[in-house]
Amino acid sequence: MTNVDISHTDYAKQLIQGLEQDRTFNIELKEASNVFLEKSVETYYDFYEKGKRGSFFNCVIFYFPEPRQSDVGLFIEDTRGLYIKADHKVIATEDNKSCTMMRSFIPHNSKSFSTKEIQNIKDIYLKAIYKTAEQVFHLDNKKN
Repeated sequence: MTNVDISHTDYAKQLIQGLEQDRTFNIELKEASNVFLEKSVETYYDFYEKGKRGSFFNCVIFYFPEPRQSDVGLFIEDTRGLYIKADHKVIATEDNKSCTMMRSFIPHNSKSFSTKEIQNIKDIYLKAIYKTAEQVFHLDNKKN
């Protein structure tokens, strides 16, 4: 099928399913979890599809239960938008000069995100996870 405009809801579900099946992204999330496990801190991440398991959003959540309950979420909206939301100012702004608690993304030049745009968003999301850990756990980048 070509030139079929899928509904906003289907597009959002496709995006979250794509992230859930993205092996590299899953490895990167697992590696992030393992970094904190080395500090005896267990973190959690999960993929939620709107309408399943009671979720109101299509999203990926990375959750830090201790010492403070914090999370970083990658939310996919039905309106072809996407945003990252965190409990701390850890998300790089578009100019990379400061950090914020929320940043929105919309596809450039089309109705859907390009592979490069999705990769950029995943990179920003992963950086926000590590920056959250620095703030929550007062970690530094030095190896023990």
